[in-house]
Amino acid sequence: MTTPVPRPTRFVALALTTATLLACLSATASAADTPEPTATPSGSTEPAAPASSADGDPSDDREVTWSVRPATEAGPDGRHVFDYQVGPGDTITDWMAVTNYSERPATFQVYATDATTDYDTAAFTLIGADQGPSDLGAWTAVDATTSACADDPALGAADCASPVGFEVALDPGETRQFPFTTAIPRDAAPGDHAAGLVASFQSEGVNNQGATVKMAQRVGARLYVRVDGPLTPAITMSGAVISYLGTWNPFGRGAARIGFDVTDIGNTRLSAEARIRLTGPFGIHLGDATLEPVNNLMPGGTAHVTADLPGIAPLFLLFGRFEVTPVGADGMVSTDELPGVLTADASVLAIPWTALALIALVVGGGIGTIALRRRFRRRWAEDMQALEDELRHENGDADDAEYPATRSAHHPAPTDRALAGTSSSAPEAYRGSSSVYGVEDVAR
Repeated sequence: MTTPVPRPTRFVALALTTATLLACLSATASAADTPEPTATPSGSTEPAAPASSADGDPSDDREVTWSVRPATEAGPDGRHVFDYQVGPGDTITDWMAVTNYSERPATFQVYATDATTDYDTAAFTLIGADQGPSDLGAWTAVDATTSACADDPALGAADCASPVGFEVALDPGETRQFPFTTAIPRDAAPGDHAAGLVASFQSEGVNNQGATVKMAQRVGARLYVRVDGPLTPAITMSGAVISYLGTWNPFGRGAARIGFDVTDIGNTRLSAEARIRLTGPFGIHLGDATLEPVNNLMPGGTAHVTADLPGIAPLFLLFGRFEVTPVGADGMVSTDELPGVLTADASVLAIPWTALALIALVVGGGIGTIALRRRFRRRWAEDMQALEDELRHENGDADDAEYPATRSAHHPAPTDRALAGTSSSAPEAYRGSSSVYGVEDVAR
């Protein structure tokens, strides 16, 4: 006969699947990248660097590079910015220099326009080229030309901004100085104002659709003016938020991404330094970070500060304590009275999803293995019982077949009559023998 053998096929398949998944997770974990620390904004206080264009004159594709710097009538004087403190009604007269560093002649549009703080980078920036100035840029005229739009309601901002200033053609390597005048209105608001003395270069290019477009690239020197009067330095912090960037490595650490806005709601130019402290549940210290400073935040300007802080363990909850400390801005306003320190709090879930998935896989595999082993043992026991029953049945049939054949060969089977006269108290074997002998004696 054939003996049945249990086959734990599902158990083997599950074991192989679990091993494969664990190997994949291990390979992914080893290849996971650690987040690199990044932070914005830069808020640089360096003078405007020379810009470049590769497509000025369509017939000349050589690069164009130029700069705008503070100067005297004789040439650049080493200053980085224009910085003045005046009273209402005063007039400022100074010089600017434009230099063409290119190996080809170039024509520039020279004018003054308002400046502000860029929201994304917190850097000094000019208002759009299609916008007309309304503050310090409108008070400033370069080389006796106006920088303010004419008072004509029929003109839009783009229309009145285009002819502002004047054009100058410079030979390769040529530097030329131009005077400018800033007339402070008698009703000018006290506090800090900002503008840029600009040299703009127009070039032609081709967009993605193949159409020819004109591009204007601008380089400007910073112009800061403080008008005498009551000063109210003040900044606010808003929108503090924190998020957690996990990692595929179940044993690795992720990164915390933080962000907030700093707004100058006063009338003075300010800088700010920011710090953040990260903690987990029960005050577990996870790290401190000093962010890039916000430099020369202009009145009314807003800077959006973001940073990625790597190496943060996922402890299910992440708390951030933001601290912004106002500091003096560059130049003559560096000794100003400063407002107080600002604080804000934010929190976020920091769940180790990959680690939880690995744990769930291991626990699920263990539970499945135990269940399969129990099922395997039960089926094994059932098969063994079936095998034992089959063997007993086969042995029983063999005994039953052998016993009657042997008896019929030596003794005839007892008759009903003989069996009826036997004693019920005698052993079965003895009763049978007596009955047989009794029948034989009667027959004789």
